[in-house]
Amino acid sequence: MMEPGSFFAEKKWQLFLVLALLFAAGLAVRLYDLTDLPLDFHPTRQLHSALMARGMYYQSAPQPIPDWQREMAVKQWKLEAIIEPPFMEWLTAQTYRLIGSADLWVARLYSILFWMTGGIGLFLLARRMAGADGAVFGLAYYLILPFAVIASRSFQPDPLMTTLIVFSFWAALHWQDKPGWRRAVLAGGLSALAILCKAVAAFFVGGAWLGLILLDIGLRNALRNRWLWLISVLAALPYGIYHFYGIYVSGFLVPQLSGRFFPKLWFSPAFYLGWTAKIESTVGLGWVLMAILGSFVICGRSSRALVLGGWLGYTVYSVVLPHHTMTHDYYQLPLVVLVALGMSGTFSGIARHLKGPRPLLLVIVHFVLVTGVALKGYQAYSTLKKVDYRGEVAFWQMLGDKVGHDTRVTALTPDYGTRLAYWGWVIPNNWPSLADLKYQGLDQISDFASFLNSQTEGRDYFLITMLDELERQPQLKELLTAWYPIADQGPGYIIFNTRNPLPSAEGY
Repeated sequence: MMEPGSFFAEKKWQLFLVLALLFAAGLAVRLYDLTDLPLDFHPTRQLHSALMARGMYYQSAPQPIPDWQREMAVKQWKLEAIIEPPFMEWLTAQTYRLIGSADLWVARLYSILFWMTGGIGLFLLARRMAGADGAVFGLAYYLILPFAVIASRSFQPDPLMTTLIVFSFWAALHWQDKPGWRRAVLAGGLSALAILCKAVAAFFVGGAWLGLILLDIGLRNALRNRWLWLISVLAALPYGIYHFYGIYVSGFLVPQLSGRFFPKLWFSPAFYLGWTAKIESTVGLGWVLMAILGSFVICGRSSRALVLGGWLGYTVYSVVLPHHTMTHDYYQLPLVVLVALGMSGTFSGIARHLKGPRPLLLVIVHFVLVTGVALKGYQAYSTLKKVDYRGEVAFWQMLGDKVGHDTRVTALTPDYGTRLAYWGWVIPNNWPSLADLKYQGLDQISDFASFLNSQTEGRDYFLITMLDELERQPQLKELLTAWYPIADQGPGYIIFNTRNPLPSAEGY
């Protein structure tokens, strides 16, 4: 139903045209430079998935592949830690089989398509909550925000998880409109998929349902509602089984639980400053504040309750995972959804109170939308255009050939050695950066020489491409120079021969 007086919904074709242009703009900017390497956004995380997908593909690829590469790819895949079910990696590997090659743009294309699909769900949600005017502006924010453009191209589960969160919100309101077993199964199933895709989705999904229960349904009524019990079981069961198996049966999830929870940061001003700075650099602090206010004017008690519950879930999520909140910007990706929904309420309220000649207001509103989309779209385009990473392939291939694919290498290279692993076909023993040494408490180690020896013992080479990082670790530089001859060096790299140490290394 078209609401009267709307700037975008007076005629169906007008709304359709605006939506078509928004989706076209969002898709176009994401498809730009599609085949560039996934080094523009958290390359360590993306190459983790890339190594897994390539290993899955090479294990049973029908194409002729050298035996050593097949063996190496599978070994690299098996060495990668499993964090969440590898849905994206499996889907990408299956597509590799169809096209006959491991082209990384495949995963990028899937992430883009998932995010764009989420835009459909977000518009449906926002239109219900704030009408067509608010929904159009909320969708524009979701599709054109530069951070969202870059992050939604990444090879990791977060774009898919965010889309599933959107549709879990939609399904929750769909059930609340008319409770029944089919809608309950749909709501529980979509919630389960979001959480299974990545466990942190539970904060947003759970927060939204908690908001519905406390602010709309009522706790007493909820406890008596058999459909809510069904939804809860359906939502929790798949990940519960996965978690139980990963912790108590196979144990592969146990290492993932360490290094994530830092309660001491709750009492540090640095956490709150870092959290605020991360919000500002990703989604915009001003937009967040406006969205929070807009969440209170969203139409419909159920809709308001769900969005406010989502904000509560985000707050708990950020406090429970403080280190990741202030250091990993992709942990802010689900926040884009909450801001878009809240901004829908804000823009809807602004639109309702605009006064003046109707034709002039129509021109102004459309001008503001088009200008905002053009400016932010160009900002995202400029970011993507700024750097071309394709040239790195030859560099890492060259280093892989120099050290040999069957040698044991310690490496001080970017992204924890994943570039060397993926394009150099090497399994490196990663030497930590100074920041990681401090994080692990190794920067003040009493016997640094013994520590270095333990990391190079039985290794053939120590490869360094982060030369500035070497300068930041003078003790490492001094001992490497004193203990090992240089096997090779060139622009951007040094290779120490740790297989044949100098006489000065004797005794360690």
